[in-house]
Amino acid sequence: MPVLSSRNEKGRFEFEKNQTILEVSLENELSHLHVCGGHGRCSTCRVQVLDGLENCENRNAIEQAMSEKLDFPDDVRLACQTKLKGDVTIRRLLNGMEDIKFAKSAIEQSGPIGSNKDVAILFADIENFTPLSERMASFDVMYLLNKYFDFAGDIVMSNGGAMNNYIGDAFLAVFGLDDTGDETFRAVKAGIEIQSRLNEFSAQVEEDFDELFKVRIGIHYGEVIVGMLGCRGTERLSVIGDTVNMAARAEAANKDADTDMLITEMAYSQVEGRVEVEDFIRMKLKGTSERTTLYEIKSVIGDSLAKENTEQKIIGGIEWNRSVPVADLKEGSKLETSYQDEAVLVFRHDGELRAIQNACTHMNLPLTGGDIDDGGNITCPFHGTAYCTKTGEVTKWCEGLPDDMPAENKAMITSIKQNPIKTFLTLESDNHAWLAEP
Repeated sequence: MPVLSSRNEKGRFEFEKNQTILEVSLENELSHLHVCGGHGRCSTCRVQVLDGLENCENRNAIEQAMSEKLDFPDDVRLACQTKLKGDVTIRRLLNGMEDIKFAKSAIEQSGPIGSNKDVAILFADIENFTPLSERMASFDVMYLLNKYFDFAGDIVMSNGGAMNNYIGDAFLAVFGLDDTGDETFRAVKAGIEIQSRLNEFSAQVEEDFDELFKVRIGIHYGEVIVGMLGCRGTERLSVIGDTVNMAARAEAANKDADTDMLITEMAYSQVEGRVEVEDFIRMKLKGTSERTTLYEIKSVIGDSLAKENTEQKIIGGIEWNRSVPVADLKEGSKLETSYQDEAVLVFRHDGELRAIQNACTHMNLPLTGGDIDDGGNITCPFHGTAYCTKTGEVTKWCEGLPDDMPAENKAMITSIKQNPIKTFLTLESDNHAWLAEP
């Protein structure tokens, strides 16, 4: 008979072909988490296949959906869905209550746990900001920063990028997360437009405050790790890796080169022939041992080759994503859709268009079958938790648990932190509903 080997118990367990990994674990009384009951909804049963991946059946539709949602690598599988046909060695990835909360939070955030991606990074920093901020009133400092971040963010988003992180007076923008291509050209174009807009902005700052306001920009292209980072409840999509560091080093090199924007050799290789070069320099960047070439770009030539994106648009600095046709949104009906790979429920309540995450926050189960009362509260059909569909706040918590549910399961479910559901901004335009993050 084939054998399932578990590194956690350092044991070997025989099984019948076509059993799932979870079935084998439970038959042998292994402590294998499966909070949703083995329905592929929670991911707490996930394992890493250390050997014998070829003896696992291909992912079914349920597992494929979860894998895409959390960006699992090929060797991470859902034990409840993976059927076996030969010897396999696994390692369970989640083992306790803290792991359950981590997995639940990752699903709610609807972002990759960790994946690699080629992107262009734009790093911008204000020149001599610390002494400038010390000379100005606190209110004026925040006023200037927010005005600057506002128009810079509009330019980044209009070029298909994302404002990913703010570090004091600096910001990091990422191009390429949308998979429409031409990420480096779009980053360079955004950098040039930011510098052009700064000419007017800086003149106004000098007139109003008698201060110089200059921004230095560095751009690099390469591979980053993309994933959700942060303590539970504050996670956000982040990018890390040497590509980010190289963009920051290119930005810092502007000081010695007396330039406003420099791009690295790798970035230049992506746009060569499509940009006009003002000048270039050879130097060692901080943290590197070899000299490299940095290019000062005067302008871009032609338009971006990125695929036209009819699914998104920027209005008032907000990125809207196209959703369902408004003709399909009848009073009393609920439509399942998605927002950036997150399951969403769209409906009308008293004529008002509303959208919420289509998953309860206690067990990540769908709210599609839930009733909406006159006050606009939707009740989860599985365990009786209710949420206000306007604010997302919890109005009832687990008031419909089955009487025959084991006491330990009840205790686990009711002990989970009472988190609100996510609600979305809604807009009706071009005969469609459009959704955005609040």
